[in-house]
Amino acid sequence: HLTGYPICYRIPITERTKMFYITYYAKKHEMFITRKGQYDHPDGTKGKSFTSKNGVPCLVYWDLDNNGWRMATGTARIRT
Repeated sequence: HLTGYPICYRIPITERTKMFYITYYAKKHEMFITRKGQYDHPDGTKGKSFTSKNGVPCLVYWDLDNNGWRMATGTARIRT
């Protein structure tokens, strides 16, 4: 079981372009996955964090390995 914290929180501007690793449970894959990402797209388009209408924390971030947006939901671990 992975412990972590809700991923919906304010991201300081100084942290938005830094690379991180995020680990979370992906329903699509039915397992925990780890991705390399950053909060914002390299062109400056902003990622976002929010709480869904069902009360689930969500983080939309840029996947650096696959060059695309991803959305992590629930509890996650983020490390730099």
